[in-house]
Amino acid sequence: MPETPKENKSALAVFFRIPEYGRVKKRLASQIGDDMALIAYQAMLYETLRNVQKLKGIDIYGFYEGSLESARDFPKAVCYIPQKGKNLGHRMSNAVNYLLEARYKRIVMIGSDSPDLPLDFIQKAFDMLNLFELVIGPAKDGGYYLIGMGKPINQIFKGITWGRNDVLKKTLSKANQYGIYYYLLPEWYDIDDLASLTIWLKNQRGKINDFAK
Repeated sequence: MPETPKENKSALAVFFRIPEYGRVKKRLASQIGDDMALIAYQAMLYETLRNVQKLKGIDIYGFYEGSLESARDFPKAVCYIPQKGKNLGHRMSNAVNYLLEARYKRIVMIGSDSPDLPLDFIQKAFDMLNLFELVIGPAKDGGYYLIGMGKPINQIFKGITWGRNDVLKKTLSKANQYGIYYYLLPEWYDIDDLASLTIWLKNQRGKINDFAK
């Protein structure tokens, strides 16, 4: 049983895979190779973990897949928990239940694919959970970059084929089906291919080769 938080009632869960050669960003790797895909993914992940630590009054959890022993230089302020479940839906549902058992009242989950996600979006998600049962951040590729709730809503994770461009549509359909009151954040992008990686690099005014240094 996780410890009861002493002050914070909000928890942010960052879902990610431990960086390993040949096991991350396969679509991107098919375009730029496994070496560069790993370097890019490491940069995205570490930037995400660094960025979210700027949030005030929110406890940060890293729900990881893989072996944490092989990870390097992860921020110590983040509490790392292994993912559990057969697919992404099961793993997110289990993470929500874990944090609810720790007495958190507002839970938001993001991935490591949107390293420049505005912190205002995340804070807005927590604020809206005071009014809505469910908060979702729509991604430009048809999925979502963020999902938040204050109670178990396991049914919205069931029957979803993850990684397709209709994930958001099906999730909202389930929310409507079950009468779940939800709020949509502004649209943002996640990084799955060279085109979306290029957007981030231009925003950072850098080049992919910089990650290899």
